[in-house]
Amino acid sequence: MRNSKIILSILFIAGNAIGAGVLGLPLVLGRAGFMASVVACLMLYFLALGAGLMFAKLFCKNHQKDLPTFFFQELGKSGLNIFSISFFSLFFCLLVAYWAGLISIFGAFGSFVWPLFLSALIAIFLQTCGTAFLSRAVGALTIGLIISFLGLIFSTFFQGGEGLFAAGNWRVANLALPILFCSYGFQGAIPIVCRQLNFRWEDIKRAIFYGTLLPLIFNIFVLLISFRALTVDELLKGAAEGIPVFLLFKEKFSSSCFVTLGQCFSFFAIGSSLLGVTATLSGALRDIFHRYEWYEKVEVVLIIIFPLFIAVYCAHIFITALEVAGGICLNLIAGILPSLVAIRRKVPGPLPWIFLFAFLYVFFIELFNLIHMLSGK
Repeated sequence: MRNSKIILSILFIAGNAIGAGVLGLPLVLGRAGFMASVVACLMLYFLALGAGLMFAKLFCKNHQKDLPTFFFQELGKSGLNIFSISFFSLFFCLLVAYWAGLISIFGAFGSFVWPLFLSALIAIFLQTCGTAFLSRAVGALTIGLIISFLGLIFSTFFQGGEGLFAAGNWRVANLALPILFCSYGFQGAIPIVCRQLNFRWEDIKRAIFYGTLLPLIFNIFVLLISFRALTVDELLKGAAEGIPVFLLFKEKFSSSCFVTLGQCFSFFAIGSSLLGVTATLSGALRDIFHRYEWYEKVEVVLIIIFPLFIAVYCAHIFITALEVAGGICLNLIAGILPSLVAIRRKVPGPLPWIFLFAFLYVFFIELFNLIHMLSGK
């Protein structure tokens, strides 16, 4: 029973992290080249893993109800306000990106209207079943994700290869750090995992280590597949159109098996993260609004219908939503604020300060990216 809970937690963490972020990585790293992209992936992995373990340990010490209560007790009203704004912005951006990704997937098969409507109904049903049921659904989708991913890796070596060793630009890899951090975004699931494992630190540590190791492996192999199968120009085209990378295969390859595997992987990746984010957001919102009767009547609108509406009417929002989610919102929630909590608690060693400055660096990179985008340069 205990081992099954650990496995479920590993799959839940992996399912939260492996989502639209991994499908956007090759697009923003197109000019960086494969080797620079892998180095950047490793750097952000160790940053996300170390900060996540520190965050989980801080959370476990007082067995808080959920993240809003945690940051209010640790950083006061100002900490709660910063968390709340960042939290809602994060999940709004992520959910918009995930629904936009699903629209692209369904659109590749023809009309997206009815599949999207059915997906929304399924999401609403699963959300009403509670976070425990949602975590099992995320685990099931993650298994499908792994199976389709293994098939995709095998098929890749029979396709292309011209883009793998193309010269890269290391500066581009640096500018892609915000979306890289988004691809390791599991920290919002920490309260659910801690409760699921009864706050046993050794079990939680194992779940986080193996749960984040899967996204690292996926990220590197997705980059390998993408750079091997697609040229830099094709990746840049996908970034401009705002679609998940594997949907680009449909226009280039005649192998229906290869294209179908890419579409299945995209669906499982986005679906698992969509449900994982829904579970995390539902838990935190109930922590904030549990005293109000009206909240239960509007929860579905806030979590599912509103972001779906934005995704339908905002074209090409996929990459931008992911960058803002990772570089600003998730950065504050999972990086800057927990580092400040650790510093305030006087956690021994230099790691809290190292984490703080590293996350501030990623934060300012995303501000630069946004200014650059808004200026049209």
